[in-house]
Amino acid sequence: MTERELNVVGKSVPRRDGMGHVTGKTVYVDDMSFPGMLHLKMVRSPLPHALIKGIDFSAAEKVPGFVRALTYKDVPKNIYTILCLIGVGPDEEPVLAEDRVRFKGEQIAAIVAETEEAANEAVSKVRLDLEELPAVFDVEEALKPGAPILKHWGSNYFVYEGHHCRRIRFGDVEQGFAEADFIIEGKYQTRPIEHAPTETTGCIARPEADGRITVFTNTQALFFSLDNAALILQVPFQKLHFVGGTVGGGFGGKVDVITEPIAILAAMKTSRPVKYVYTREEEMRVSSSRAAWRMYYKDGVMKDGRIIARQVTSYHDAGAYNRHSPYAVTKHAANLPGPYRITNV
Repeated sequence: MTERELNVVGKSVPRRDGMGHVTGKTVYVDDMSFPGMLHLKMVRSPLPHALIKGIDFSAAEKVPGFVRALTYKDVPKNIYTILCLIGVGPDEEPVLAEDRVRFKGEQIAAIVAETEEAANEAVSKVRLDLEELPAVFDVEEALKPGAPILKHWGSNYFVYEGHHCRRIRFGDVEQGFAEADFIIEGKYQTRPIEHAPTETTGCIARPEADGRITVFTNTQALFFSLDNAALILQVPFQKLHFVGGTVGGGFGGKVDVITEPIAILAAMKTSRPVKYVYTREEEMRVSSSRAAWRMYYKDGVMKDGRIIARQVTSYHDAGAYNRHSPYAVTKHAANLPGPYRITNV
């Protein structure tokens, strides 16, 4: 192949959107505005675990610019479908909390108003009647007898095909340890990592004259988000038109399908464009972070440096709800042997 035919390999190819970024001409979701656009803000739980005894919107409804409130009763399929879409279950996290909240900041009700300021004021005037319940804050404490149970299936851990963990088995670990020259053990702890995109998670849902809803979104997973939103709203997929573009930073953190369904629902209920964008505080507190891991390693090592046996117990701290964690744990388990050929794992 001649050099003339190589127009990408071995050459510096400018980013398609690079010039827009450095000249400030790139249009992000938060730059967009449409005539008659409403703003959505969320009433969130101030407690990590509580029963919802009641919600009083009466004071919020008197705020000038208030349009309407949305609760779980308005959501056709009030469950995030990000796991069942890829064949992993059971479903667990509601779009809007129903009988209880399971983490501080969980979405309880949406307020739709004429301006962002009016939406924020109305949110501040919503009165929640919550009965606080015991909470658990450590991944191993959550597994102990007597720990507060968060999951409706009766345990605080995910069940993998009938097992309490994702299992990897090959070789004979105990024999490997017996043959090893050294046994090395260690505990390793990582912390949650927030992706901290420059542009926070958000979208605008705009009703069209033909009955479709156009969604301008900074999701990293355009069709995945469209599919999940359609399942939650129980509408045909072709009724939704998702428009992506510049993500504004994501790094794996903008695949939750958290803002789109409720913004679309509000647009359907009001027949007006609706904007729902996280504040920086919301992005830090309630978007999906890279979760914390606690890993206990035991390696059988030979004098020549070979690892001949490895036993690992690894805890993935998903928080109150799994989101993508069961999928992540499967990948994690497959990679526990690392880049080595270990005969007993």
